[in-house]
Amino acid sequence: MTDATGLLHTPPPGGPETVIGRVHSIATLGTGVGPGVRFVIYLQGCPLRCPHCVDPECQGVAGGELCSVDALIDRIDKFASYMQISGGGITVAGAEPLAQADFVRALFRRCRERGIATALDTGGTGNPFVVRSILHLTDLVVFDVTNFARFRLTGEGTVPDRRFVRLLRESGLPVWLRLALVPGWNDDPDHIEGLADFAANLPQVERIEVVPFHRLNAIELRGRCPTAAVRDATPPGPPQIRALRNIFRSRGLRTA
Repeated sequence: MTDATGLLHTPPPGGPETVIGRVHSIATLGTGVGPGVRFVIYLQGCPLRCPHCVDPECQGVAGGELCSVDALIDRIDKFASYMQISGGGITVAGAEPLAQADFVRALFRRCRERGIATALDTGGTGNPFVVRSILHLTDLVVFDVTNFARFRLTGEGTVPDRRFVRLLRESGLPVWLRLALVPGWNDDPDHIEGLADFAANLPQVERIEVVPFHRLNAIELRGRCPTAAVRDATPPGPPQIRALRNIFRSRGLRTA
């Protein structure tokens, strides 16, 4: 049986209902999306169509492979020792993992039962009532703020989603921020100053990662991207990266 989110719910004979989601790919020994060694699950599907998206093949809800929470837990258990020794855990990323909220919630609940730390890598787009139930099962939020420039340049959407930010603040969870720097799109110093103020006013922020948007992605997107600032983007150089990182550091924020 498929619900409105596109997820498949299959009650096995004689057992509780299990949730099946669409998984794009898995990195079993991932790093950088949370502390330690991570079992990183990249989910399929995203309601946004950001022109800077580096994984447009992840956007559609019909892609990826169907996978049950039970099957994922079996795979995660094989790497539990690596995660525990390194202080790692699992990270659910995307596309946008909140587009498959039922699946993420069920997976996080099972991980909690096993003492495995959970991280949510998200742009903050999702039903606030559902988000709250997931944050209760989350140990770390990796919050991607790359898209905060979208409303300023295109007039589309509401970025950041104030409801998500409010829930994040109320949760008290540690937060890592990530900014993919796209010259001409989100590198305006005034915009970065605003992001730095936002980050400084979110008390749980432990670090912010500023990474350059890779030219290869811009080239691949060039033929179909409607936004000239992204379509014609070239990689920011080390001096620009350092200068913008210093804006965050001036607010007492740790950068990577």
